[in-house]
Parts: sequence; C-alpha cells; structure tokens
Amino acid sequence: MKVVKTIDAEGVVLCQDITKIVKGKFKGAAFSKGYQVKAEDIPVLLSLGKEHLFLRSESSELIHENEAAEILYHLIASDSMQPTSVSEGKIEVVAKVDGLLKVDKELLFKLNSIEKIAVATLKNNQKVSAGQKLAGTRIIPLEIEPEKLLEAENVIGCESVLTLIPFKPVTIGIVTTGSEVFNGLIKDTFTSVVEEKLSHYSTVTIKFHKIVNDDPNLITAAINQMLIDGADIVLCTGGMSVDPDDRTPLAIKQTGAEIISHGTPVLPGSMLLLAYLDGKTIMGLPGGVMFSERTVFDLLLPRIIAQDKITKEEIAHLGYGGYL
Repeated sequence: MKVVKTIDAEGVVLCQDITKIVKGKFKGAAFSKGYQVKAEDIPVLLSLGKEHLFLRSESSELIHENEAAEILYHLIASDSMQPTSVSEGKIEVVAKVDGLLKVDKELLFKLNSIEKIAVATLKNNQKVSAGQKLAGTRIIPLEIEPEKLLEAENVIGCESVLTLIPFKPVTIGIVTTGSEVFNGLIKDTFTSVVEEKLSHYSTVTIKFHKIVNDDPNLITAAINQMLIDGADIVLCTGGMSVDPDDRTPLAIKQTGAEIISHGTPVLPGSMLLLAYLDGKTIMGLPGGVMFSERTVFDLLLPRIIAQDKITKEEIAHLGYGGYL
C-alpha cells in the first residue's frame, strides 16, 4: 500500500472507513470505503487525526478488511443468524429468532490464535432474542494474507463456532410440595417466583399445577400424571433440603427417571436436582430459588427450555463462576 499526505489527498479514493468518535454521542464511519476525497473534506480528515491516508495498490494480493470480515462471518455463523453490513472493517452476527446460543469455546480459541484474526462472542449457553447481536469479527490490520483466512477455514472445517437452537413450544407442570402449604398453614409463594422466571420465554405454557404434601408417593404420582398429560418439563418446588421431612428427591427417583445430578457446585441453589425420563425433564428446585434473585436454576433455565440435554460433567463445570 502507498501512503499519501492528507493535505495532498484530493481525488484519492478511500480504501478504508475513517472512524469518528464523539465521547458519549457517536462512534461510526465519518467517511466510508470507496469515498473520493474532496477539497472540503481535508480539514475534516485532519481534525480526525488523519494526517496520512492509505492508497491501495491495484496489484495487491492481500484481502481487504471488509472482504475478510465477510469471509469470517460465513465461517463462524450458522442457521437462524444473519450479518450486519460491514462497517469500519467489522461485521456482526445477529439472531433471527429467540433461542439458546451455543458457542464452541475451544474452536473459538483456535480461531483467535491465528495471527491477525479477531472474533468476539457472547458467552455460551445463554438465552438470546431475535435481533440481538451475538458476535463480531474483523481482522486486525487493514489487509490480510489469503493464507491466514485459509488457515481459519481449515481450523473450522465442518464444525460451528456459533449455533442457535430456536425455542420451541414447551408445556410446563409445577408440583408444589410441602405439608405446610398443602394444609394452608402458609401461602404458596414459590410458584409465583417460578412463573415470573418462565414468563420471559414466549414459547412456554404452564399447563399444570398441583399442591401436594410431603408424601413421596403423592409427589411421584403428581409428576407421573403431568408427564402422561403432556408436560415436557415438570418442576418440583421445595422439599430439597437434607431435612427428614423433605422427600422430593426420593419422589423424583421413584418415577424411574435418570438422575443426572442431585447437587450442584453453584451457590445459591446447590441442592437442585436434574433428571430425565423418556426425553422429558424433571427438576427439583431448592428453596434458594424462591429467595435469591439469581441461582443455578437461572443458569440452566435457557437450556432446559431449549430441551438441550445437560450432562453431569457440565454441571461440575458450573463451579467456575458459580458463586452467584
């Protein structure tokens, strides 16, 4: 590339976006790639700190940042996503639907380990909404060697850095446990907390709700009946502590469900139980979910609604950052 003094740049065609920043008000392209500089533009360019401009050589074999950004977008994005227009050498990935975002962290690390390539994403396993930006990508210099992008393509192969699992309709059943609630000694305040958390998912329908005492056989029967009646997910509220009267874990086990984990390395919410039965989800929610604004239930809920099966190993990994 050639460098020209801005004071001599009248007629020069810009080969990059020129950024303007006004603190707290604006950040964007004051002049776009392909713009032909006019005499009256020179004082503006100088005020932006541009005393020199690049002039692209027609014989260059390097790939311009805008084109490179588009190539990188197609390497990292997948179905249910769309790109923004390229601006200042950057392109962003936007969700087309509500869903669960999955990020392959190891693949992302390998991609960012390639010199001159930068890809930033949201965190893995979180709820995203249609229109929300999920990631951004660009190259660091103005131009890049084709070999670098070929290396990126080889790293990605047939894998996906970003995957979006659209939320589909799910039916929820809530089993409220506790003899004190069943007998009317105290008001059920747990159900409303769960309902509020579920209200953020437009595909969720709470179809079943039953209050039972601490008899594990009655709890088991309530769970089984909801599953028979069409519940995709059954949430059991309360009865999850180590007290002898708390029998919800036993009740869930009696359904024949596969217990993935009873207990998590997350605080609050360490007594949560997660189980699966014939492709359906059963959870035992400890009292901390009712009391604390953010618990392990909030961490797992997007995956539960997306019906993305969770493993015991993944539960164990939640300890890092799990002190909420």
